[in-house]
Amino acid sequence: MSIDDITPKEWDKIFSEAREARHYDNRPYPREVKKLEEDNVNMPQHYRVGEVEAIDYIAQQLGTGVKDYLLGNVHKYLHRHRFKGQALEDLRKADWYLQRLLMEEQGG
Repeated sequence: MSIDDITPKEWDKIFSEAREARHYDNRPYPREVKKLEEDNVNMPQHYRVGEVEAIDYIAQQLGTGVKDYLLGNVHKYLHRHRFKGQALEDLRKADWYLQRLLMEEQGG
């Protein structure tokens, strides 16, 4: 299973279980995602569920390893852009991850 295969509902469940396990405070957990204009490249709606955007959580967990994660996603989207029927979107996603990698390389 890949991180791309996890649904918003599954992220919700994982976050909820982690909150219970760590005895987080009782602040209300935002279950609804604000209805923003759809942007499947820069801010996919399914990555904005919860209090922390997925890429920021991943960066926090991986530390400097996030650079390898970002590079892997550049390769992934470049590789599959011809096969999913969404070539331009996947190339834009590859560019998004490349730009984020450049930012990380420059020190954040």
